[in-house]
Amino acid sequence: MGNGASTELKELLEACAEGQGEARRRFQELFGEIIYNCPMKRFHVPSDKAADFYIYVFENDRIFRRVRGFEGRNDAQFRTYLSFYVLRDLFIEWQRTQKRLETISLATVINNGSPERAKILEDLLPDPKASGEDLLAGIVDVMQFKNFLEKLEPESRLLLKLLYFGECELSPQEIRIICKKTGRSYREIVYEIEEIKNRLLKKDEQLAALEEQLESIHGWILLYQKELKKVSERIGHLQEDSPQYADECRQREELQRKLEWRYRQKGQALEKRKQFRITTPYKDIARLLSAPIGTVCSLVARSREEVSGAMREVNLLGEAVVT
Repeated sequence: MGNGASTELKELLEACAEGQGEARRRFQELFGEIIYNCPMKRFHVPSDKAADFYIYVFENDRIFRRVRGFEGRNDAQFRTYLSFYVLRDLFIEWQRTQKRLETISLATVINNGSPERAKILEDLLPDPKASGEDLLAGIVDVMQFKNFLEKLEPESRLLLKLLYFGECELSPQEIRIICKKTGRSYREIVYEIEEIKNRLLKKDEQLAALEEQLESIHGWILLYQKELKKVSERIGHLQEDSPQYADECRQREELQRKLEWRYRQKGQALEKRKQFRITTPYKDIARLLSAPIGTVCSLVARSREEVSGAMREVNLLGEAVVT
């Protein structure tokens, strides 16, 4: 759409609001990348969260209700209106729906009445890996996940395999499906798949290094806690006016300082770990399939829903057998 395309644009927006599938696919082809990139460029949101925002934007026709009354003259004006007004408001609305408490740092020290028993807030919370946020969290093992995949439609199965490259391999038949969709050669597709896998491997190595760092930090925390306990016990048996008492108090203060520093270090490392999701970036999937990134977001969302539905059916069946 270029200048003077006002009528065409308005007709497209009206058709989208009325639920016409072809118009909505056209809208995503034209503006999907703007929508996907908006939270990353303007609000510095990680790419995986940007995909969640993309899905939220299209749920319940949110974006189509907002853009239906656009009165601008051309496509350029609409892109400005979309980025700086519609998506900004939707982002603020989406942020309010997030079930995360950002007001208290996970590195906040919880003293429990004595420094040697000090913990941070994160120590008292469940492991984020077990939160159920990820698709695989509700599945017992990788084999169960692969069994679920076999029950899906070919397109959904292919998308989820691409998303979880670390756990799944594409069959030659699935690679040929990509070749057919994109018009590219088998060798070219295989080469690009290997590049994606190499990038995922590097992310996996970075995550492993971060886990090792967390283990080391935890070891230091335990050591300082034990030393604090010993020092506190010694102080309890000393006279306050004795030189040894002053020395022990200084040692306790130094240990407390080191312990708090390690808590902060642990909090920072945990924050980094939260950003890691060893799944294929949507932009890589889009490039591999020669598809708009917005289309990939929508297709992956639907594929996830299929798996979630299949999992619920299995759980209900299991409960029925038990009862």
